[in-house]
Amino acid sequence: MIKLSNIFSDNMVLTKNAKIWGKSAPNEKIIIKLSSKKTLIKQTETVADKYGNFETTLSVENYGGAYFLKINEVTIKNVYIGKVWLCSGQSNMEQPLSRAFSLLHEFIKEDRRIVAFQAVSGCAFEPAENTESAWKSATGDFLQEVFAVPYFFARKLLKADSKIHVGLINVAAGGSPVEAWMPEEVIKTFPDLYEKMLPYKNAAHIKWEETDDNSKSETWHKQLSQTDLGLQEDWTDFNYNDSDWEVRSLLDCANLPKHGSVWYRKEIFLNQPFGSQIKLNLGRVVDSVAVYVNGEEVTRVLYQYPPCVCTIPQGLLQAGKNIIAIRVVADANNPSFTPGKKYQLQIGETTINLQNNWKCRVGAIMPKLEPARRLYNIPCSTYNFMLAPVLGYSVDGMLWYQGESNTGQPAIYEKLFTAFAEHIREKLGNIPIITTQLANFVDPVPESAENWAILREQQRQCLKIANTAMAVAIDCGEWNDLHPQDKKTVGERLAACAENLAYSKNVPFSGPTVESATISDNCLIIKFSNAKGLYANGRPTLDLLHESGRISTVYANVVENTLVATFRRVPKKVRFGWTDCPNVVLYNAHDLPASPFEVDVT
Repeated sequence: MIKLSNIFSDNMVLTKNAKIWGKSAPNEKIIIKLSSKKTLIKQTETVADKYGNFETTLSVENYGGAYFLKINEVTIKNVYIGKVWLCSGQSNMEQPLSRAFSLLHEFIKEDRRIVAFQAVSGCAFEPAENTESAWKSATGDFLQEVFAVPYFFARKLLKADSKIHVGLINVAAGGSPVEAWMPEEVIKTFPDLYEKMLPYKNAAHIKWEETDDNSKSETWHKQLSQTDLGLQEDWTDFNYNDSDWEVRSLLDCANLPKHGSVWYRKEIFLNQPFGSQIKLNLGRVVDSVAVYVNGEEVTRVLYQYPPCVCTIPQGLLQAGKNIIAIRVVADANNPSFTPGKKYQLQIGETTINLQNNWKCRVGAIMPKLEPARRLYNIPCSTYNFMLAPVLGYSVDGMLWYQGESNTGQPAIYEKLFTAFAEHIREKLGNIPIITTQLANFVDPVPESAENWAILREQQRQCLKIANTAMAVAIDCGEWNDLHPQDKKTVGERLAACAENLAYSKNVPFSGPTVESATISDNCLIIKFSNAKGLYANGRPTLDLLHESGRISTVYANVVENTLVATFRRVPKKVRFGWTDCPNVVLYNAHDLPASPFEVDVT
């Protein structure tokens, strides 16, 4: 009886040289046939070992399908030979198309040629053999669930070769550091991380942590419910008298409690009732929010990162007076609405600004709830549960978008990622590994700003690993959002890297790459490769690091394909874009940005 991993299933995409593995009876002969309805495309044979394990490679010359793949008595339908990529990382890789609101109608379209196997999220501390998932095409309801970066990556590949299928093995988990994606044998070479992981090999320890965290959370929220005046008096009610509430903007957080609940109410007057195409946008709220329209809940967002956006049900808004009520609950952070986001009601072509003139009242004042311990933060956790079961599947390359969760200790990232890449290649061969450098973002913890710059430099240094490339995303972020919407640009830049590394195409994929910083005639000259047409979207500034430890800042000018600056004292190093959210970005003639960098002056 043949037993296969779930990744070998209907609708899958195989590479031209695909490893096939599974279990059978000991020493059983395994016959693998790839065929169309009428024609045998390829056949290969192998024999299982004495334990019933088998593995072989199915090699096919051309892309194509749909085919049948028969492995002894098991038949897999609708199989394609195409381009396959492993896409992994944390939340910016995991973000689905449903969160790309600004791109939804213009750029997101159903495409049966894009097929994704999205591993179920979870953690384990022993390697799993299988994962619960299935191959699905980017159509219907699943289209909104497809990871956005891989989707736009695949669309870009398909523009170059429209007759193939692209398979995406999407394996990502929000908040996961790189060490969560590494196996135990590699983590052992990092003693501090190994020590951190060891307690979690004990199931009782995990259970104790979960019970303790749940108990604290339940107690906190129970106390909140008992204290919150808004739950005792229905502040969502259409006819509630809020005349004694203070008036403030949603962005005015002054004198609000650090933790607890805050309520808002606003009257909206409409000339007529409207149908279903009414979009309510309340930006992004810390830590969680519930929104009510005329007494009926229309949306609830349970943590601070997803945007608070919804469509109001048909018939709920009425001609005349309407009431929008909001309950904000802040357990670990201060209650707040994020500046720079849209706060509006969109009715067809009409936009009603909702930022100002809200009635506001505190519901409850609470102590801080300590954040729950997350298994996703622990070394080996996501590797064992999510990555290990699919790591033998043949791919053309790997996309990696991760690093935000390593900004706390950025200086060791290059060493960690190098070990990670070596393990991936032990399992998958010398495949291209293409990373995404962290996008621009203003870290709410000011002292962490340089950590983002250090981590980006660590990512840049990882380019020393052979057969790698990096998509620079320093202009793709949003200063006020860890999860920017522009995943299209990121996906397309990754695709340009892939076309060069994996498919031997000569397309522009690199922005200006710093080569040297030298002194000539009392000027600092920074030279770049890939810098034809060098330009900046503002006046570049450079940070000069001196032997004394002093840092000075100078302006630079673009002179042909270099940056040139004058200085008073000869610096030891020079930095560009050395903050979490740089104001100025350098580009080449292909509109591809330069990475922020630190380089020695020679």
